[in-house]
Amino acid sequence: MRGGGTIAMKFPSRLISGLMFASLAFAMPASAQDAMTQIGNATITVGGGTATLDLPDVKFNKTIPIAAVGQTVSSRVTDADDFSDEIGWNINGAITAPMGGNKHVSLSGFWANIEDDDTSSCTSVAGAICIVNALIPNPAALVALAAAVGTSFISRTERDVDQAGVALEVKQLLTPGISGVTQAPNARYLALGADWRAIYQDMTINTTLPPGAFSQIYTEELDTDYYGVFAAYGGDYWPMLFKGLWNRWGLQSSFRLQGGIYYADTDYSGIMRSTSALALNSNAGDSNNEVAFIGGLTLETRKQIGRRATLSLRSEYEYYSYVPDMNYNDTINGGNLLGPNVGTTIGDDDAYAMRTSLRLTMKLGPDSIMEPQ
Repeated sequence: MRGGGTIAMKFPSRLISGLMFASLAFAMPASAQDAMTQIGNATITVGGGTATLDLPDVKFNKTIPIAAVGQTVSSRVTDADDFSDEIGWNINGAITAPMGGNKHVSLSGFWANIEDDDTSSCTSVAGAICIVNALIPNPAALVALAAAVGTSFISRTERDVDQAGVALEVKQLLTPGISGVTQAPNARYLALGADWRAIYQDMTINTTLPPGAFSQIYTEELDTDYYGVFAAYGGDYWPMLFKGLWNRWGLQSSFRLQGGIYYADTDYSGIMRSTSALALNSNAGDSNNEVAFIGGLTLETRKQIGRRATLSLRSEYEYYSYVPDMNYNDTINGGNLLGPNVGTTIGDDDAYAMRTSLRLTMKLGPDSIMEPQ
């Protein structure tokens, strides 16, 4: 499986350099006094929590009518893992600094990992048999392997998914420093930014026909990078029925609506190895480019716990209009089709993601410039 090192190696180095340069340039003060003010109002946030990601199920082995060769697929066996039910972890952070003119610049990022393993079976019965053919097209694989009536193919699927993102944004405050009123309106802001996202998937399917007569191991890497720009609108709000309670407990809630257009770049590589005499060993690679929309809602409730520290609970809900969905080869017997897929290709589907985090935000600078609690 991939592990934490690979995502670091695949991280676009030019993006890192550009973001670091931009953040340093925005934060560069004009004088020593300005430097003290900027640092005193800058914040660093770190957090961690849970993550879920609703990816398409993986569809592999097939069931066909027993009548004759050339019959079409009547059903497919999936990993049945309901990947959206799996709970992983995420870590995240941000650096925010004022730019002057009621603007702030922020560099933020997250990394999430979700793993799943599942075992499924396909049992041949009278009238319908289970087959395994080459998930990757192979001219030497002229036939498919069928399980006799009453026997089963057992498939164990292991899936390891990394999800990550880095964003640089400029935020314009819409209600800054209002005074002379009985109650100031809730703070609001608009933000524009550039974003990189990634969903990197590693998968292994190990299919056997007990007691050891057949074994097929299929491994896959399916990596998608998203490059885009986004706009966001957000601010503070009071829960409708809990404003008094929020005031007594010193809580403040906020929301953020975000949407952007992205260029999605997907790379696929698959390797299949088999112990049968069907010569199912093969490799494959493919790529695909799409235009995608990524949008979401963020809700956060925070409490100040000192002159420079704030603790918050944050939930992020996201929608991806495009994620890859593999269509595995259906051809056998020199080109006969059991299903619609001629070869193994990259299809598409959509997905939802959710992350919940406990976050700590710290103001920088000496106590002398901290706002009173």
